[in-house]
Amino acid sequence: MYHNLILIKMKKKLNIALIGSNFALKSYLPVIKKTNQLNLKIICSRNILKIKDKIDYSRKITLETDWKVLFEKKIDLIVCAVPPLVQERILIYNLKYKKKIIFEKPISSNFLKSKYIVKKIKEKKIPCEINLTFLFHPLFIKVKNIVKNGNLGKVINYKIKWSFISYDLNKKIVSWKTNELKGGGIKNIFLTHVLSYCEFFFGTNKLIKFNFTKVKFKKLNFKNKISCELENSDLITGKVDILTKKNGHQSHYIRIVFEKGYIDLYTKSPDWTKDFVLKIVYKNSNKIKYEKTLIRQKFKDGRSNQIYYLFAKFLKKSNYNNLSYCLNAEKINKKIN
Repeated sequence: MYHNLILIKMKKKLNIALIGSNFALKSYLPVIKKTNQLNLKIICSRNILKIKDKIDYSRKITLETDWKVLFEKKIDLIVCAVPPLVQERILIYNLKYKKKIIFEKPISSNFLKSKYIVKKIKEKKIPCEINLTFLFHPLFIKVKNIVKNGNLGKVINYKIKWSFISYDLNKKIVSWKTNELKGGGIKNIFLTHVLSYCEFFFGTNKLIKFNFTKVKFKKLNFKNKISCELENSDLITGKVDILTKKNGHQSHYIRIVFEKGYIDLYTKSPDWTKDFVLKIVYKNSNKIKYEKTLIRQKFKDGRSNQIYYLFAKFLKKSNYNNLSYCLNAEKINKKIN
């Protein structure tokens, strides 16, 4: 799998520019520091004076406030962890320079812009990867292989329940993360993940029906619950329930029912990317198999573990299919109001 990232050899280190502040420093920076093939040259943020104390200067990192500057530098790879409105400008700007780039979902704040960006990236053959967290998780890849190899027979249906705590709701923060028009909200941030891995597992998603619930959290008018019914290839049907809340426990549960048994993939960790368990149950027998993720590098933020796998995949070969997963999810999101 992607555990052995550090073992692959490269002719030279890639010079990296990291754009962003919060997520960039918390999740991407620790991975870049631990990866021998990556040489961090520039960190760019409009809030650079506020975050400079969090940066290790021993690597002779240049600090910038204007992301356009780095396109004129000797940078091999741009890592972009910024709000969608900023990201879409960076991606469009990069169409001229064609630098390798890793970025976040949603691709932009507008589906038509996302469609344009993906089209141009593919036309210009720009090496890129999008951080769809679960597509790099070893147990999710394991599930993909179980579906593909048919050892449990044909998939009949699936059910997904995901409840998570929203820091912004809890702290009553008004930001792009709670604004659907700016690329935030439960639909763009969380449903995109689910739709992407459903397509990864089962083939193209078709939205059958949905229910989107809006509640008021004091200063925020926020849609905090979404339920969907999907249909995928070979008439596989699925139900998705996602709930965001201010406090309590977090859980992420996936059940896939096959002709010859079922599998559960789940976590109840305070960090919704950590501690997944895969349970495989074989029909008409007492055989039950459990698997957990063996992580070669451990980080405080579970998202960094998946970013570690992302870099492993990207350093071997970038994958445009993940762009299609995200774009197709954004297309469905556009239908949900």
